[in-house]
Amino acid sequence: MSNDLEHEQPKALITGFSSGIGFAYAQHLAKQGWYLELVSQDPTRAQKAYELLAYPYSRYHLVDLSNVEGIKKVTEKVNSPELIIANAGITKFGEVGGLKESERKELFYLLCLGVIDLLEEYVPGMIKAGKGRIVIVSSIGAITPMPKSSIYASAKSAINSYGQSLSKELYSKNISVTVSLPGYVKTDAHAKAGLNHLRDKVPEWMWVSADQVVLETEKASLNKRSEVIPGFVYKLASPFLNMSLANKVWNKMTKRGKS
Repeated sequence: MSNDLEHEQPKALITGFSSGIGFAYAQHLAKQGWYLELVSQDPTRAQKAYELLAYPYSRYHLVDLSNVEGIKKVTEKVNSPELIIANAGITKFGEVGGLKESERKELFYLLCLGVIDLLEEYVPGMIKAGKGRIVIVSSIGAITPMPKSSIYASAKSAINSYGQSLSKELYSKNISVTVSLPGYVKTDAHAKAGLNHLRDKVPEWMWVSADQVVLETEKASLNKRSEVIPGFVYKLASPFLNMSLANKVWNKMTKRGKS
């Protein structure tokens, strides 16, 4: 539901709000008094999340962001946000040649091209206003190889590059762009992708909570940092993620068992 205070409060747009990092971000910003424009694709999950959020200064929109039409629906409904949390996404497992053309295109658009379209629409307004913040939720997969998830990893890498470039372009215009690169986050994303085995195979110390991701990402954004890797373990490991040995260990750790 909308409220008259929409016009008095700073406005934040959060995509993929109904679970995980998106929902944790909605909770965090609600405590800060933002007016929230929330986007999700699934009607049932969105309704449940909205009821759980229980925050009157907000409204949600049911939109599929894996295509151009979905982005247009959002930009038509939501005017001039001061903060954008580009979080919507899914984890998709697929060997080369294993995903249909439509699946590849929709995944890449959702994770990369759609984010670009969204920001290209809103950033000129931020420049005109002389302020704004943008957070792009990418993945640690943007900076390390992910065998059998190559489409996912390449999309996350591309949007990371876009975000880093945009950060430098907009810094002098008082608009910050922060790309967050979380590793394994305690959400239902992996279960939805059929990767339940990761909860058993990946050590507990490698998992980060959605709340921790939000706190570290928001701190980086407010400090106008262009990149943040949430979680001490991932910060420590990030310089070594492209090394052959590190990749062998990672791949062995996350390998799906025989069924």
